[in-house]
Parts: sequence; structure tokens; C-alpha cells
Amino acid sequence: MPFITTNHIKIYYHQQGEGDDLILIGGLTADHQVWKSTLRVFSKHFRVTTFDNRGAGQSDSPDYPYTTEMMANDTLQLMNALSIHHAHVVGHSMGGCVAQQMAIIAPEKINKVVIACSRAKPNAIANMILSMREKLKLQNVNEALLAEYSIPFLFGENFVANTAQVNGFIQWTLQNPHPQSFIGFKNQLHAVINHDVSAELHKITAPTLVIAGEEDMLMPAKQLKMLSKILKKSTFMCIADCAHMPHVEKSAEFAEGVIRHLHPSRQMT
Repeated sequence: MPFITTNHIKIYYHQQGEGDDLILIGGLTADHQVWKSTLRVFSKHFRVTTFDNRGAGQSDSPDYPYTTEMMANDTLQLMNALSIHHAHVVGHSMGGCVAQQMAIIAPEKINKVVIACSRAKPNAIANMILSMREKLKLQNVNEALLAEYSIPFLFGENFVANTAQVNGFIQWTLQNPHPQSFIGFKNQLHAVINHDVSAELHKITAPTLVIAGEEDMLMPAKQLKMLSKILKKSTFMCIADCAHMPHVEKSAEFAEGVIRHLHPSRQMT
């Protein structure tokens, strides 16, 4: 299986497709499988690299507090190890925070950026919701209940009203062969809660697409729209009838918006 040791940890990665390089960065708790709904489409247009962030999936979970800058350096060093000299970067939620850091730290390596359902500074409501999940894990609440607890914060009303989809998500979570450890969760959570690059957004010069989910409670659309206005070269896209997981809930619309931003002349197939 493809692993690379970089930044003193072992990182699991997967590559698919040909063309310009595209890096997909997942959010809190997510491993590379979260991109399954969009990978088929993206890999028709790009050489796509997905990977497990430190603290998730098959990558190492060292037990000390992570930062989004640290995780950005993980990703940049992964690019170096794979001889990726520059790439488009798509980051969701925590991954969007990592993408921001990458665009600040190494602008010469970033072509275009997509920041989805993310933030540039602390968000009290999201921090409370995510910290409560940590407390529930400390109380040894089982994974099925944790998944059920998360659903209203991740998905829109139509998804939540569909019992089959809800049960499918719970089963998908339970069947993950590489579930996140508590050590990985708490240290990723530290990175999310403490992420603040609001004073450095002017350093992001790459053309950026900011994507919001219309019903997102964790990262409200109005905050994403404000972030888009602050960035120098940014466009804003709000996807209707979904919440925090547009790449899963509305994967076709999400992929179409991303491809249109990265390659305006191309049509999604």
C-alpha cells in the first residue's frame, strides 16, 4: 500500500487519473474515502492525490496537539516526496483551513484553491458542537450513537428526513476498516479550534473558490461569503439543499463547481 514517511510521520496516500495535479484534503475525522463521490469525476480531468491527514485513517496519529500549519507542512512535504511541484488544492472544513495555510506558506506551489465549508478564524458555535463530540467520546458513547449525533450538523434537512440515507451513513461509519482513534480526534480538534489566519488572508494570492452549504450550521454560508469578500481573487458558490458535506450530499454540483473554477473551458463528464 502507498505510504510515505514525511515530516516525521507515515502518511497514507492514493493517486488516480492523469493531468494537472489536484490535491484533496479532508476535514476533521475524515480519511481519504470521504472523496469517493467526487473522485471518479475529478480523476477524468486531473491526477488526483487523496491522503489521510495525520490523526486519521491509515496515517500515523502522534499524541501531541496538531496545528493546521503543521498539517499544511505535512501536505507540502507529501507533494515534494511525490515530485508534485505545484498543484490545485481543494480543502473541506479542516482541510480548507489546511489549504489556507498552504497558500500562505508556499504560494509558489499552489495554482488555484477551493475552500469548502471552512473558516479563517474561530467559530464559537462550531467549537462547542465539536468539543461536545469529544466529551461524548470520553464517556465511551458508542460509534453508532456518535454518528447519529453528528448527522444533523453534517447534512441538510432532506438528507436527515431520509431514513435510508441516515442509516446508510451510520453503517458506512461503522464499517470503516480504519476508524479514527481518540488520540487522532482530540489532536485534530485542537488544530481546528485554534485555527486563525484572519490576519494573513491578504497573503493568499491564488485564485480561490469558496463553497458554502446553504444549510450548514457549523460553517454558515454568510461567514463563507464574508471570507470570499476578504480574499483577493475569490468567487463564492452556495449549494442549495445541503449542509456541511456538499462533496457527499451534492457531489455532482460540488464537482461541477470545482472543475469550472480550476478549468473554465472544460465540461464535467
